[in-house]
Amino acid sequence: MIVRLFGVMIMLGLMASTSTAAPKSATDKVVDTFMELDTNHSDSVSYAEYKAMVDQRARSRFKTMDTNRDNEVSEDEYREFWRKTKAKWYRLKR
Repeated sequence: MIVRLFGVMIMLGLMASTSTAAPKSATDKVVDTFMELDTNHSDSVSYAEYKAMVDQRARSRFKTMDTNRDNEVSEDEYREFWRKTKAKWYRLKR
């Protein structure tokens, strides 16, 4: 009996908390994602925390471009990278 009562109380609490929460806007979602960079939980993102993310993305992007793994990106490698992945997202002004 007590277990059932406890279960019902938990269920009601979950229902109450989810029904009163306003849906997040697109901006809220972007800000939440940005704040995930706050690795030391200081409620703000330091330059070092931001730069760590940028560096990780740059390393990943460079590795994708450097198809022969010689730690250099040739014109042909970059051209192929652009053709496959970037041209669909960016339109250069002519």
